[in-house]
Amino acid sequence: MTRPFKYDVAISATEFDALAAMELKRRLEHVLAKGVNAGAHSNATAPILAAAHKALEKDARVVVVMYQRLWGVGTESGDVAAIKARIGGAKRKDVVIVPLDSSPVPTWLKGVVVKAAGSPTSVAVIDAIVAAVTAAGGTPRRLTEAAIAARLADEETRARARASFLTSQRAFALINRELDSLSNTVLKLCQAPGTLPDGLSPQVRRTPDRYTVQIGPVGLSFSWIRGRTNSIADGQLLVIEWSGQLGEQASPDSRAAMPAFEHVLQPSATSPEDWQWRRADLDLCSYTTRDLAGQCVASVVRRLPALTA
Repeated sequence: MTRPFKYDVAISATEFDALAAMELKRRLEHVLAKGVNAGAHSNATAPILAAAHKALEKDARVVVVMYQRLWGVGTESGDVAAIKARIGGAKRKDVVIVPLDSSPVPTWLKGVVVKAAGSPTSVAVIDAIVAAVTAAGGTPRRLTEAAIAARLADEETRARARASFLTSQRAFALINRELDSLSNTVLKLCQAPGTLPDGLSPQVRRTPDRYTVQIGPVGLSFSWIRGRTNSIADGQLLVIEWSGQLGEQASPDSRAAMPAFEHVLQPSATSPEDWQWRRADLDLCSYTTRDLAGQCVASVVRRLPALTA
């Protein structure tokens, strides 16, 4: 007897990738017959968290892990336990792993990795998930020409709204607000009690288009790169996590800084209220300014013990 599933797909992602999980859910619901569980936020109630973990363990036909270096080390520990229980000791084709950075996937996390020369495109991700659902006995939606046209029209409307806002004077005025918010949030998170090891404090430097923070042997830099038209629409935010001392804070005998992780992001918004930073290499991934700051600080904090030992 075929086991009934509550969902076609359950998604596991870090709390910083919550927007990416919701975007993936939105796109999948256009093509899958059953529902998609996008997981639960870390501050969700116990019953909601339990339901999300149950979906990963056995209530979903396919599990999708949006894997990055911070996945499974914090609030996703419950996800890890549920997926380990699902996988057991066997290889699983009903687990799809979407790599969001170059970090190696742990050996226990067995599944189908969406492969690409760089970051996988959203089309490749959707195709791999739909193929896994089909292989597991699911049936994708039969899309009529009218449904396809309606979806394309909706995407075009969204794109026009973003373009209209990002080329406006309102957006031009907001970019400094978001850059200030990014730097202030990074500093606030670093100064929170218990975040950094004893004896370390952030060393900050800010210029109009660049913000750097040195935390012991690790540096962060956020650079706003203006486009040819000087509008927000074609500008980019370059985020780099460094190993070593950044130039303006380096001492003569310190090791030159080398990039450890790097992302290029572009503004994505239709109003001041829905401002996001979208990765240029993977359009599924967007971050609020707070989540972007939080992810950067969490990554630094995770690396510090090995570098300061």
